[in-house]
Order: sequence, then structure tokens, then C-alpha cells
Amino acid sequence: MAAGKLIGVLVLLQCSAGIMGAGVRSSIIGGENAPKGKWPWLVYLNIKTDTGTRKWHCSGTIISENWVLTAGRCWDDELWSRWDRTGVWVGTYELERPSERYMRVEKVIRPNDFSAVGNGFVNDIALIQLNKTIKFSKNVAAVRLPKEEDTFDSSSECWIAGWGDVGKDPLSSPGILQQVKISILPPADCTRTFPNIAQSNKMVCAGDPAGGKDACDGDYGDPLMCKTARGYVQVGIMSFGSPDGCGIQGRPSIYTQVTSYMGYIKSYTGIGSEESAEA
Repeated sequence: MAAGKLIGVLVLLQCSAGIMGAGVRSSIIGGENAPKGKWPWLVYLNIKTDTGTRKWHCSGTIISENWVLTAGRCWDDELWSRWDRTGVWVGTYELERPSERYMRVEKVIRPNDFSAVGNGFVNDIALIQLNKTIKFSKNVAAVRLPKEEDTFDSSSECWIAGWGDVGKDPLSSPGILQQVKISILPPADCTRTFPNIAQSNKMVCAGDPAGGKDACDGDYGDPLMCKTARGYVQVGIMSFGSPDGCGIQGRPSIYTQVTSYMGYIKSYTGIGSEESAEA
């Protein structure tokens, strides 16, 4: 399909705010039930406190039999390094039905310069090493990672998927995986939304130009996936949305740009674009 240069990428300049608060809830706006098996690399991260209470949930993507890619903000200071409190549900479609496998975490790796900045985060990426190998199946597979020459713009067909709330309401029973088609947006849209930011090559903004379709104030770790000749490629990792609300016209969400971290990913996992899943 047609593709142009990846645009709409940002870095935040203003500092404040803390890591993700306990009251945060995930949201996908304007989504629909995803066809079963369409996104076989999606995993659900169930993150709990020491008392066993669910603190929040994130999503992630399988990048190999032993590694999952997600957002660094999924763990606050209380739970960072308490990886025994995170469960990875593999092969999940409906949250109220058992997943194909419940995986435990060996360790989580996050950049040393990950930080909360302004209303968002920088270097918001994390790698989860699982304590056992994933067995691939019809409903469990690795996502394709981008090649250096892959480029995307507003003409690209892009989707996000996850199990977050639907708007302001919880995802209704039985908790079916949601998906929504969104667009990569140009720099002007990003600067209007976040006047205190400058363009960078580490973030990408995406959403619905008309509003109504979005990930917001949650769904952290959800993949931004764009279609190529070799299948869907993970372009971004859901990081944060506009503090003004969700699905608002001219208010996109911000994703960590995966291509900017391919060296980081490979240095820990040995996985590059050529080693990731191929059609």
C-alpha cells in the first residue's frame, strides 16, 4: 500500500506529574469487537499490588517466544521490580474466559532515562522477559517489527487493539478484545494538541481527525499497527492521551515510535526487524 515518511512525532519539553496513578482506567473510544485471531500477538498484563488487588492493566505484544513489548509506564515506583505481581495472559480474546496460557515474568527492562514529563512520558517502552517459552499456535504469534525503510503517514491503514474501557464505561461482559482504526496525524495536528512540545523522532501521534475514535488515558502498551505488503507491523506503543479528554476532535494520543528503539530492543533480546515474524 502507499506509504510516505513517518510524521507527527514528538518530544515533550515541560516537566511535572508523577507516574501512572491508581485511579487510571484504560479506554478505547469508538471501537468494535475484534475478529478472533486477528491480533494473535496481543497479550493482557494483569498487574496487582502485594495484597492481590488489581492496580491496573496494560496490554503488550509478543515479539518472540520469550519476550513481550509494552509501555514502561505500566509499573509505578511501588511495583517496579516487583515483577512477581505481573501476570501475562497469552492467547486471550475474552477476559472472562481462560487464556491459552498464563505466563510469569522473569524480569522487566526499561530505559534508565524513562521519565514522566509534563502530561506524558519519554522513553516509554519496556521489555518483558518471560520465565518460560511461549508455544505458538493459531491464536498466539509474534508481531512483525518495522524495518528501517518502513515509512507510514496518514494514508497508511493503522489499528490499535486492547481490552480497556469503552469511553467512560467499563468494557462490558465478557470483555472481548476491542479494535479501532485510526490515522497517523501530521505535525500541525500534534503541535495544536500539545503546544509545549517539539517534533522528535521518538514519538508519533495518531487518532481520528474527526474525533470519536481513540485510545485515551489508558490502554497503555496497546500496539499501533499499520498494514504493509508483508502484513501488519507494530509502529507504536500507546503511551498517553490528551489531558483534555478522549476521542476529541484535534486531540490525538501519543505512541512511542518503535523504529527509534529497534537498537535498544535488539541489544537485550537479539530481535531485530529481520528476526521478527515474517509472512
